[in-house]
Amino acid sequence: MLRPLPPEATRLTSRSAPPTPARTAVGPPHPRPWPGRIGSLLAAAAVLTACATGTPAVDTPTSAHCGTASAGAGPVVPALQALGPDVWWLAGAAGDSDEANRGQISNLLVVADGDRLWLVGSGPSAAQGRALQRQLICRLGRAATDVISPWPRPELVLGQAGMPGARSWAHADVATAMAQRCEHCVERLRLRLGRHAADLGEPAIRLPDALLHGDQGRLGPFRWWRLARGSDTPVTVWWHPASGVLTAHGVLWNDGAPDLRDSRIADMHAATEALIALQAALSPPPDRTLRWLPEQGPVADADLASRHRDYWAALAAAVAQAQAEGRPETDPPADLAGIDAAVTASPRHALNWQRAWRQAEDSGFDATTPDQRGVFQRSLR
Repeated sequence: MLRPLPPEATRLTSRSAPPTPARTAVGPPHPRPWPGRIGSLLAAAAVLTACATGTPAVDTPTSAHCGTASAGAGPVVPALQALGPDVWWLAGAAGDSDEANRGQISNLLVVADGDRLWLVGSGPSAAQGRALQRQLICRLGRAATDVISPWPRPELVLGQAGMPGARSWAHADVATAMAQRCEHCVERLRLRLGRHAADLGEPAIRLPDALLHGDQGRLGPFRWWRLARGSDTPVTVWWHPASGVLTAHGVLWNDGAPDLRDSRIADMHAATEALIALQAALSPPPDRTLRWLPEQGPVADADLASRHRDYWAALAAAVAQAQAEGRPETDPPADLAGIDAAVTASPRHALNWQRAWRQAEDSGFDATTPDQRGVFQRSLR
């Protein structure tokens, strides 16, 4: 059961060392974050760090870096959009990764906390990570010092390969899943990126080494909880109390239907129920309302989680009814009662219907005796 942390729980402040309780295990030491807020001092500090440690520095920003990239140039970094004092988000493109969007499809969160600049998510490639650091220096006067990987989605976590000077945080289960999957995911993403495949760099993967443990905790300006979108796919939810922003990468979408890929309806429904319970237990500041930062799509009001729960329930019910009526799987997805037409019109919904259909078939086979399976098969013809 999800529950808020007690006030006495350990908090990592912007100027303290990482905590050492069992909840948070910290990996090898990291380079000190670049000090100050003035671009020239930051650039000088980066050069000195590179000379002293051999770590590649972020390119010194120029007016070209701070402007809009021209055709044929490197990755374009989305605009920083303010969510409150010292809090911004960068919008990912809608749909799947392709050559046009260069894999930049996941939303990112940026939070300034004292002399630390935090990123939740880092983008799809080392090239995107380097471009993002340059833009942060241009727009905010400093580069990210700490990067969090919320769940093992390549479009969300591979950018940190281009941020060698930033600390890399993740739940230990997320880091393990990245180690197991990222190599295959990189090859799949490389094909999607086409002529921009070189964005991924070599090596394309940087695994987090500042690891979190347990079901919940505090890190810098955040509180976090571990959920799952499947038995082998952990996700972490990040709450920034000062702004009322709560991230839900891997669980919530706001650019159409959510994504059932590599998951099951029951698991996604359970994860959404957990978000609703968590949301009810949290209290944003009096002058703020709780807002969700989803995986993709605009920042959303508090009802986004309940709308997802209704979607999964309606999808499961519609598939069950279609199978009971003997409809073929190749029929178009049925309308879902009470669900916005924009959600059911999205390409992900059609894919979710196919996945839900197969899951229902598998459940039917698992739940029947050998004699009953023949009856079940005939009902699908």
